[in-house]
Amino acid sequence: MKPFCNTVLILVIIAFSQVACKQSKILELRVMSYNIKHGVGMDEVLDLSRACRTIKSISPDLCGMQEIDSYCERSDSIGQVEYISQKTSLQGTFGKFMEYQGGEYGMATLSGKPILSTRKLKLPDGVYEPRISLVHELELANECIITFSNVHFDWIEGEEGSAARLAQAMTLVKYIDSLGRGAIIIGDFNCTPNSPTMSYFKEQGFVFAEKGDDNLSFQGEEKGEIDHFIYRDSEKVKFQLKTIVLIYEPIVSDHRPLVVDVEVSY
Repeated sequence: MKPFCNTVLILVIIAFSQVACKQSKILELRVMSYNIKHGVGMDEVLDLSRACRTIKSISPDLCGMQEIDSYCERSDSIGQVEYISQKTSLQGTFGKFMEYQGGEYGMATLSGKPILSTRKLKLPDGVYEPRISLVHELELANECIITFSNVHFDWIEGEEGSAARLAQAMTLVKYIDSLGRGAIIIGDFNCTPNSPTMSYFKEQGFVFAEKGDDNLSFQGEEKGEIDHFIYRDSEKVKFQLKTIVLIYEPIVSDHRPLVVDVEVSY
């Protein structure tokens, strides 16, 4: 019986070692959302370099930007994504909402992580403007791939705007579901945490990252909490919120930069 017991013990040790080897790996990820109002600050000065300095000082791995111009007259007809990408040393992707002033108006994503795929997902039109979401599959590390979505939902108030935002959210979630990965959605949702749109995301298994008392991201005439970070785990990838903060920056834009540090297990 002794040789048999020794054999069993060896098998148990091997099995335990295999389980130990499969323990989760962990990496740190810094994510940022910034509606830069095409570079026009609260002082009404067009100066895109200020937004670049803000982004660079935060050093995000991923940054979802909203209200981006591409060769529009109002912003000196420059490619804003190309300019910001060069200044921050991050890979930039532009997504067009519509043609505007001789160029295009939309949103952009900056990434310091390898982008495996990009989908400029057409969302239901807003009341006055069309909308997309930039949805990326990103390789954070070997065997760690996530979905990262940047949003800028419809801005109209009232029932029409609420219905448009909810329809946009439903289209986005349907596509994210089809990818089957752990997902992060960040951006200017243009709605408060208790809105029908944010309630829908929670019903779909997304976790809302609460900002605490200092939660007013829009600093225009009517201040509000409309920029958010939400996430949903998958079987292979788990997220753990570490910190979330709205940076005090009163001049560069009418939105404050939202910065989130998250731990990713895979």
